[in-house]
Amino acid sequence: MAQGGHWQQVSSGSRQCSTPAPNPPAVVIGNRYALLDTGKKESPPTVKEEKPRTPKAGRSAATTANRKRRVVVVGDSLLRGTEAPICRPDISPQEVCCLPGARIRDVTEALSRIIQPSDYYPMLLIYVGTNDTARCDTEQIKSDYRALGVRVKGFGAQVVFSSILPVKGRGLGRDRCIMEVNAWLRRWCRQEGFGFLDHGMLLQEGLLGRDDVHLSRRGKTLFGHRLANLVRRALN
Repeated sequence: MAQGGHWQQVSSGSRQCSTPAPNPPAVVIGNRYALLDTGKKESPPTVKEEKPRTPKAGRSAATTANRKRRVVVVGDSLLRGTEAPICRPDISPQEVCCLPGARIRDVTEALSRIIQPSDYYPMLLIYVGTNDTARCDTEQIKSDYRALGVRVKGFGAQVVFSSILPVKGRGLGRDRCIMEVNAWLRRWCRQEGFGFLDHGMLLQEGLLGRDDVHLSRRGKTLFGHRLANLVRRALN
């Protein structure tokens, strides 16, 4: 992560709010653009049998109605370029908090600045883990996910974890690490009551950028629409 940077939190409304933070750089927000034609019809994203945790019982409808409603998608730099399909002005406030270079622990720490107790969060979607798999330490990754799970349980929101997207040309060790973590993440989400968005082998030829880790423009469009479709389906 870059030192001395900052991150910005951007919503779909007309006003932009930024909060200084010690580490992550700024969120990048883009204009909405149409899904590029890949030549194949993509099926909508699906959440496996693992159901998201619903808001805690005892919260009255009146109390919820008086609080600002915020849907937050948070994670690392793979979220850059997904803002357009997610943050649409014709729906309730939805935000993408992109923390370039972030690892699982960084997201856990950043949530204390992103989540406001005065607001109501019907859904929290998390994508993180790509940077952690570079070390191929699956036990440490699992431990960091567990700590993140403890943190998000107190928010009273539907929480969904996304599977880690595959990378290319980083060796068989990293490929096996990603597959192992995704298999464990699916089981763990079921046990903890979180939702799990499984992208499977989403990345086809042309969906990865030149570095074979981040997404190409077409890949960002597809990934962004899958996340946006999940959010809309979960809230309807």
